[in-house]
Amino acid sequence: MRSSLSTRYIAVLGALLALSLGLAVVESMLGALVPIPIPGVKLGLANIISMFILAYFSLPAALSVGVLRTLLASLFSGGLSMFLYSAPGAVFSILFMAAAMRLIKPLSLVGISMIGACVHNLSQVCVAVLITGEVHLFYYAFILIAVGAVSGAITGIVASTTFTRAAGALRLSKRTSHAPLTNQGGIL
Repeated sequence: MRSSLSTRYIAVLGALLALSLGLAVVESMLGALVPIPIPGVKLGLANIISMFILAYFSLPAALSVGVLRTLLASLFSGGLSMFLYSAPGAVFSILFMAAAMRLIKPLSLVGISMIGACVHNLSQVCVAVLITGEVHLFYYAFILIAVGAVSGAITGIVASTTFTRAAGALRLSKRTSHAPLTNQGGIL
């Protein structure tokens, strides 16, 4: 019986998982070296890989890689509490980015990335409120949404300038209308 997933497909997703894990671990190490005055703030470089998988593979593949990345990154550098905050953020940001790719056609990768970053940050605040019972943490969400918009714009710019070249190197064909989309003709 032949599997519906090809060996090449699994190998490329495994390589993308390793790349996203490497980016997440390096980013957490940079956070220890470069103090940031806003707790919990990261650029979200691994989000670039999630968007790439959404554009060139599928939602289930992006969710699988996202959850595996957060689990492995938590084991390498943060422990269970990191996973409790990161996994819901990754899942919800991927779901919202997939919905934006499908429903808001003129939205560029920059806009999609901004949505993902803001949703990720908001999800983490919701988890913090559920864990601590401290509703006042929602005030912190305003700061994290603003920071998420900026970091999402940065990662979105990186994504829009690298996706076509990366897909060509991997010999992938366009799957969604946002796969090679840059800011040309799109909003944000």
